[in-house]
Amino acid sequence: MPAQDRPLSQRNSDIKDSEIPKYVERLKGFLGHAALAKAQADLDWDLRHHGPCYRHWAQEHRPWLFAFRRYDQETNNGIHMPSAWPTEIREMVGGAFMISSLHHGMPEDVKAKYRNDLLKGQHNDFMVEIRAAWHYYLEGFDVRWYPLHVPAPEFRVQGGGLDFDVECRRFGWDLSEHVKTPAIADTCDTIYDAILAHGLWGEVRVEFSDNFRFDPGRTRQWAETLACLLVATRTTIHLDPGVLLTLQLTPAPSRKYTSEELVDLAQDQQHPESSCVRSELGFNPVVFRCCGPRKTPEELQEHIYRTLKKKVNTQLSTYRAGVAVAQFSGIRDPKVFSDSQGMKAILHRLFEKRHLAAIVLKCDRLIEPGASDILYSTPANLFRSQETDFPKVAAAQHL
Repeated sequence: MPAQDRPLSQRNSDIKDSEIPKYVERLKGFLGHAALAKAQADLDWDLRHHGPCYRHWAQEHRPWLFAFRRYDQETNNGIHMPSAWPTEIREMVGGAFMISSLHHGMPEDVKAKYRNDLLKGQHNDFMVEIRAAWHYYLEGFDVRWYPLHVPAPEFRVQGGGLDFDVECRRFGWDLSEHVKTPAIADTCDTIYDAILAHGLWGEVRVEFSDNFRFDPGRTRQWAETLACLLVATRTTIHLDPGVLLTLQLTPAPSRKYTSEELVDLAQDQQHPESSCVRSELGFNPVVFRCCGPRKTPEELQEHIYRTLKKKVNTQLSTYRAGVAVAQFSGIRDPKVFSDSQGMKAILHRLFEKRHLAAIVLKCDRLIEPGASDILYSTPANLFRSQETDFPKVAAAQHL
């Protein structure tokens, strides 16, 4: 029976606590022990040469390296079975479970790509592809990746009388390409040390200009400038021609915050810019809200359209139905997609391509740790083409 004609039967996604070590070892085997050891050594070097804010950023971009370390600590290098597994280990094992189920549909060059990129700063970009494929796999579809040597979408989905291609794209928060994450983190660490020395805590908004470059040789000058201006209780400080600070600080000590409360501070939904928190043992937290040169609404709309248009035109074949999946970091309410006139205009222009059957616009993932499991949700809106040449795919229930 052809794959597209096979009836759909939903698959199970449950993992028992006793199975966690098994999936950790499977993930290590998939990534490669030598590659994993090298990635950990590279991370050690980075952490030695940067401060805690950089660590925060590294943990956001290379979470599995930190989760493997936590696993070795919790299990005493595989000897001990803890009574409860930390969230970051459960989340990593969720990814391991996905890969152990999906890798059979991957050509060798695709497996090699994931082995390399899932240990690097592009981890979150490629996990968007894995999670998109996992959604269809759980619904009972057959999922097969295309080889990398030809222009093609991420993977092909078949089953339940349907046959369509899926192309994925993740949009990050709109910082200038010139202002890189290490520069942001190192700047925040310099600012934090000066603030801590003056017994202050609160919120710091850091605006980076397009021509900003972090210069380690200037940190001493920055610290002296901050010291003078903090004594003068200035609330707006030009730390550098490329860095503007807006301070909302009060005298320490603050109350002690739990780790969960510190995470909530960093993920405050009223602040869509990138954020991180530094504190000493949960006291006196300083929340950094970092932003850089932003595109205007018109520029951003055109950027999203041109990016997705290129994906649709070059990656999706006109001979098969196509579904585009786009995830936006920093967005947590899918109403943004349905209420935005700019996004409606983008969809209207994209659906002029008649092989495009549907577009899925996803928010950031939401994670709610429970006593014995983790609840994941990815709020999303599904938009179906009314003009497509593949109406059966556009009308399907499980896109």
